[in-house]
Amino acid sequence: EICACLVGSEMCIRDSRKTAMKPIRTAILTALYTCLAFLHASCVREDIGDCVQYQVHVRVVDAAGNDLTESGVLEKSEVYLFGENGFVRMVPAGVSSDYLFGNYKEARLTLVAWGNIKEDTLITADIKPGTPIEEARLKLKQHAEGSHLPVTDLFYCRKELNNTATRSIQEEGITLVMERMAAGLSIRTCYLAERYPYRGEAYTFIVRGTGSEVDFMGKVTGESAGYRPPTVTDGQGDAYAPPFRIFPTREGEYIEVEIYRGQEKLCTVTQDSELQPLRAAAGKQTDIEIDFRKTEIRAFVKVLPWGEVEQETEM
Repeated sequence: EICACLVGSEMCIRDSRKTAMKPIRTAILTALYTCLAFLHASCVREDIGDCVQYQVHVRVVDAAGNDLTESGVLEKSEVYLFGENGFVRMVPAGVSSDYLFGNYKEARLTLVAWGNIKEDTLITADIKPGTPIEEARLKLKQHAEGSHLPVTDLFYCRKELNNTATRSIQEEGITLVMERMAAGLSIRTCYLAERYPYRGEAYTFIVRGTGSEVDFMGKVTGESAGYRPPTVTDGQGDAYAPPFRIFPTREGEYIEVEIYRGQEKLCTVTQDSELQPLRAAAGKQTDIEIDFRKTEIRAFVKVLPWGEVEQETEM
C-alpha cells in the first residue's frame, strides 16, 4: 500500500510545475517516510525478513454465531496491541484492511478488539505503555447520585499471535471475530400498586450484582455496579424498564432487582419462581416479570435472542 502511494505521489510530482515541485515533493515524501517508519517501528533490524506485516479484518457475530458485520450494529471499533511486556500501542487503521501493523515474527503478541466503546457510558482512560493486559480496563460511568449508566452494545475479542513457526511469511491476514459483551435486560411488575400503593412518587428499579469494570481479558471485575434504568409507570400503577444493557453476571453470581417508591426501598428480588438466582447472560435478552398478586413475590424470567422482548405493556 505504501509503495502504491509512493508511485502515485511520484506521478503527481512529475506533472506539477517545476516551481512548485520541490515543496510538494518534500512534504509528500516526508509524510510517506513517517508512515513507513511507524508501520515498522518495531522492525528496525538490518534484515527486514525478521518482520511480518499484519492485515487485520474485524467481524462481529451474535451469540448463535450469525455474522452481523454488515448489519450496522458495529458503529466503531478499536484494536489494542499487547506484547510480553504489556501494552505496546493502538493499531492504526489500514486502507485495504480494517487495521494494519508490522512487528517481529518471533514476538508473542495479543490483539484486543473492542466494538462500540462510547465515552458517554464508559470511562476509557489512556493506557500507558507496559501496562499488563490484566490491568487495562474499562469502567462504567456514574450518575451524580452514584448509580451507574447502562452500557452500550459492547463487543469484544482477544486473539494471541505466535509466529515462531512461520518465519518465511512476510505478510499475514488476521480476522478478529468480536462477540457481544453486553447483556440485555428488561423489567416489569404486575399488581405493584396493590401491594405498594402509588403516592405520587415514581417507582424505580436499581439492578445490582455485576461488576462495574471489565478488563482486557474480557473478565467483569470491580465493585458491584448499581444500574438505574429509565422507568415508566402505566395506568395500572405498574413499573416498566424498557430493554437496557448491563455487564453480564459472572460465574456463580446473580443480580438483585431493588424496587423503590421515591427514595423508599420497597423490596429486593433475587430469585425466579423456581428459586433459581437471577442472571443476565452476554448476548441474550432477559425479561423479568415480578408478580405481586400473591403473598410471596414471584419473578418469571424469559431468556430470548438479542433484541426480542415478549412483555406486554400498555402505556
